[in-house]
Amino acid sequence: MSVIDCQAMGLPVIGPRTGWLAEHIDNELLFDTDEQAVRIVTRLATDPEFYLLHAKRAHASTTDLAPAAVAARYLEAIQ
Repeated sequence: MSVIDCQAMGLPVIGPRTGWLAEHIDNELLFDTDEQAVRIVTRLATDPEFYLLHAKRAHASTTDLAPAAVAARYLEAIQ
């Protein structure tokens, strides 16, 4: 699944601190090293409060990505 699809379902997504992912994923879920990635995944799996916080943030990050809103922003950008 895509990052956006997972987030829309409330699934926290982790990613490297590079490219467009770094702009869309919560800063606490970004990593620079494999060790950081493992720590984040471990915390998501073992800390229910951390998981629920990021599940809510993941879902909220996609609420303005409805097709009509995205199309309107695109049309505005190219005009």
